[in-house]
Amino acid sequence: MKKRISRKGWSLIAIFLVIWFSLPGLYSQERFRRNPPYPEPVKAFKFPPIESVTLNNGLKVITITRTNSPIFNLQVLVQAGEADSPPQLSGLATICARMLFRGTLSMSSSEIESRLETLGIDYRLEVQADYTLFSFTFLEENLDAALKLIKSSFIEPSFPELELTSAKRELYYQLLDRMKDPENVAYDFFLQKLFAGTDYNPGLIDEQAIKNISLKEVAYFHKTFLRPNNSIVILNGNINPDNASRKISQAFNRWVSRPVEKKTCPLVENKSYAFPCFLDIGSRDVSIISGNLVGPVAGEDYFPLLVLNQILGGGTGSRMFLSLRESKALAFYAFSDLGFIKNNGWLWTRIRTSPDSAGEAVKEVLDEFRELSQERLDPLELERAKAFLIGNFPLQNQVPEQISRKIGLSAFFQIPLDYWNNYNDNLMPVTVERVQAVARKYFSHQPLVVIAGDLNSVLDSLKDFDKIEIYNKKGRLIATLEKGVLKYENR
Repeated sequence: MKKRISRKGWSLIAIFLVIWFSLPGLYSQERFRRNPPYPEPVKAFKFPPIESVTLNNGLKVITITRTNSPIFNLQVLVQAGEADSPPQLSGLATICARMLFRGTLSMSSSEIESRLETLGIDYRLEVQADYTLFSFTFLEENLDAALKLIKSSFIEPSFPELELTSAKRELYYQLLDRMKDPENVAYDFFLQKLFAGTDYNPGLIDEQAIKNISLKEVAYFHKTFLRPNNSIVILNGNINPDNASRKISQAFNRWVSRPVEKKTCPLVENKSYAFPCFLDIGSRDVSIISGNLVGPVAGEDYFPLLVLNQILGGGTGSRMFLSLRESKALAFYAFSDLGFIKNNGWLWTRIRTSPDSAGEAVKEVLDEFRELSQERLDPLELERAKAFLIGNFPLQNQVPEQISRKIGLSAFFQIPLDYWNNYNDNLMPVTVERVQAVARKYFSHQPLVVIAGDLNSVLDSLKDFDKIEIYNKKGRLIATLEKGVLKYENR
């Protein structure tokens, strides 16, 4: 008689068969965990169609065609800024730019202001070291009226005496208010030190020199630099290039070109700074600015520099922020950034801390510079930085004004107008080795460190430094601090 398999036996056989047939799937899942799939390709951000033409008077016109939007943005980028102001007339470029919309031969300042409001024009002005950017945002239906108002201010400004007095007074008090923040004081001194020994002004304004500016100097600056052959017009909206060129040509045909003699923007080399500088400004908080010169936007190091900056201090997940603020509680905030002029750039860090933590914060940021130039990067850290930059790029170019500025500065920096359409393609291939090569190139030299605060409050915190130069509010050397010993300069 055959022995029958019990119900329990059949259950065991069924379990065994389930496990047996599941093994390939389990192995597959384990292999997946060890080797995750490659991510889907990131869709590249594309700018709207861009066309460029140069008019007979030398004015370069860039058209950015955006359909299905009633909003227009028009920008005029003049290739002159504070670097073109004479040293004894610091602020002249800024005053001249502000005076353009304070009266013309046919309209008073109040009439211009009324027209801007009536047309709903959002007007913004930006004056940098080597360029000045005028930006106007308005509705499509007001394009012709806006062009008429804008061209009048550029071609026939009247520069009223009372308006000049008002503009100088406003700028003077704005600068004084800006200098109440120790970070601004430290940053200006940092730029001054970086370009020391050259005759180049990286955009700094001496508020005391503003009083020397007269109508004669303003008119001369306008006549010398605000010329069509020294300017770029960017028109961004629902318009094709032919119509844009025709409208700009009709509006600015009376803008006469002249030869423009400009200072050559220097190519300043990265160098070592033997010891930190301290600015005694009596501030309760302490700000620390540090960094060095790097390559320009058009250089081969630009994309590795973007990644390097993001890793160092580009956000709340960066090395500086996590170390100085989150881990060691040495700073209220700690970030880094990049700045650029035509032939140079600089990578700089900014830290806000307390007097008791100033010395440790300086040592920590110097260690961060050193580690990036000497120790191998974690590939995961690199990929996180690139992922953030790629994801954040579209957010930086959402509105017409941002897009116009990006394309206008591309023309100014002499890079292709479609350069940013290849942003992802240029960023993705950046490797650990490439970033570290750039870090060694620019961080091997001792960075410039500028500390701004109240000297008496931080003396104990800085006592371990071999030497620190002490400057007053005006940037004049007044003392040195050597191993905690304060030695005043002979007066």
